[in-house]
Amino acid sequence: MITLDVNHLYLSKMFGINTSRINRAGLKTIDEFMQAEAVQGNTQAAKFEDEVFSSPEQILRLYQLTSPKNRFLILRNMKEEDLCFIMQFLGDKALYDALKFIPHEKLSKMVSELPKEKLATIVFNHFTVEQFLKVIPEKAMNKFFESPKIEKPKIMNAIDGLDQNKLQGIMENLTGQPCKHCDSREVKAKLAELDDKKFQRAIISMTPETKSALIQGMAEENPKYLMEFSQDAMMMPLNQLQKPQFLKCLDVLDPKDYLGMLKELPDDIMPLVCTQIDPAVFSEILSSKFQDILKEISL
Repeated sequence: MITLDVNHLYLSKMFGINTSRINRAGLKTIDEFMQAEAVQGNTQAAKFEDEVFSSPEQILRLYQLTSPKNRFLILRNMKEEDLCFIMQFLGDKALYDALKFIPHEKLSKMVSELPKEKLATIVFNHFTVEQFLKVIPEKAMNKFFESPKIEKPKIMNAIDGLDQNKLQGIMENLTGQPCKHCDSREVKAKLAELDDKKFQRAIISMTPETKSALIQGMAEENPKYLMEFSQDAMMMPLNQLQKPQFLKCLDVLDPKDYLGMLKELPDDIMPLVCTQIDPAVFSEILSSKFQDILKEISL
């Protein structure tokens, strides 16, 4: 039995029942009371289920669902799967705000398991490529260059964007000789002499700063190259954030993604979050799917 603040005056007027009889009803559900009234000859009461349970407007008024407390008292008696169903009717902001109730470690794990495209959207909407590359270890950059999708011509194009110091460093590494005035054409010509394996080794042996500059140049030409970083690497800048900053990064996700995460809400929090549903929408849902819950509400 669910106890909440029911509109007795509305029930009395609609079904012609003296309020004193309602007050003497004792521990009965409204449904039980109205059935007893029907047995005693109240023809209006006999129509209670048909007229009220099938009418969201009547449900809204009788059970006073504009009251957050009443909505909560009903919702806390629902199963988890039913609450997850109801959450899809919450506003986008309510869903996003509810993420704060999920423990940081659990939230981080769920974000790390998102499709890589969505994870990349989170990361690169809140961090520049340069900031990202400063956080990840050198071995993550090496794996980037080992990807078969990072082709030699694309790397060669990025050589053009390197400054003089980096070009000198590459040439000296390739030749073993000092190079004070080499330009990108000379460096590219020397790299072009290498077969694919030696070329890859030459790139990986470059300084982290040079590799970072190459990646930035490639990403500027085509951001899709960043998808060659692993999800573990993409999570590294996010993992350095405190929970409030971490949550801010999630504002770019689709509300459907929030719904998937909110299944991990603590049991005592989920009904509270669902309480934010629009009262009229809640009335429609109760009428169409949860009339059994309405029958449990006490007078």
